Amino acid sequence: MRFLVAVALTALIASPSVAADRDAEWIVTRHVASIVPPDGAGGVAVALRIEGRSLFFNYGWADRANERPITTDTLFNLASLRKVFEATLLAQAVRNGDLRLDDPVAKYVVELQQGGDIRQVTLGHLATHTSGLLLPQDHPPWPDWGYTLPEFIHTLNAWKPDRAPGQRHLYTHAGFILLQLALERRYAIPIDELIDQRVLQPLGMTSTMLPQGDDGPRGRLTPEYKSRAVQGYSDNSEPIGQPGEQTSYYHWPGTGQMYSSPRDMRPFSPPISTNCRWTSRCMTRWRWRTVVSFGSAPATHRRWPGRSRTGSRPSSKNTAA
Repeated sequence: MRFLVAVALTALIASPSVAADRDAEWIVTRHVASIVPPDGAGGVAVALRIEGRSLFFNYGWADRANERPITTDTLFNLASLRKVFEATLLAQAVRNGDLRLDDPVAKYVVELQQGGDIRQVTLGHLATHTSGLLLPQDHPPWPDWGYTLPEFIHTLNAWKPDRAPGQRHLYTHAGFILLQLALERRYAIPIDELIDQRVLQPLGMTSTMLPQGDDGPRGRLTPEYKSRAVQGYSDNSEPIGQPGEQTSYYHWPGTGQMYSSPRDMRPFSPPISTNCRWTSRCMTRWRWRTVVSFGSAPATHRRWPGRSRTGSRPSSKNTAA
């Protein structure tokens, strides 16, 4: 179903018209209706790019108890979409000659020079999920414990892969935590400041943030941002945590979740060329670059964002250049 939707929406790129906008809304609404329950617990926002224009479609509640609907400016936990920001920082650093993809991560996180196999892992391995690094926090059953920074370093130094780094693709959140450390060490700047200075400010993304600034290890949203954040829900429609909550298996600054809104993510999602039509490569590129779907479940819920628990409240649509 997801692939068919991508095909249909790609066909609309060639004819940016009111009729095409209506067709896009119909396709998006049908897709959302097929994956969400009707009980009203949660909501979904979809941002769609067509010929340089942005269409926003909003469904359901950001907070059902307080009857706060999803809007284009509602803040969502970006969960693993945060990895794209760190990958962007890495790409910028390689382009500028500040580091190389084949640099060992131990070159920058020097504590790892005392380790074993971790010394063979490169920045490129981390960015492409080919390091082979897999910790208990990367897969179910999800543990109820995590790491301080010294514990994380100790675990990496003792790590023993079953294959050499670079031999297979294996999704790893721990790998991007390590990439974050390497970027911070290379520039001697905290990761939240790197993201803000090199990505958010140049793109004018004023509603995207990695919370920092309190006495906890991961920071908190400001009261104004928290009032715009969604409430997460469980499979049985019960609230999970609080809006804007920060959770992580990693207990030091910079390891929490980023938050953003559909409108603010618009400049971070470049449009695809109208010359792209029906090739498999084109379709995949279009799906990732053109549509950003946000759901209300927090990262700890571990669901694809568009599949969060949502209701059937009528959608609203906004258009921006």
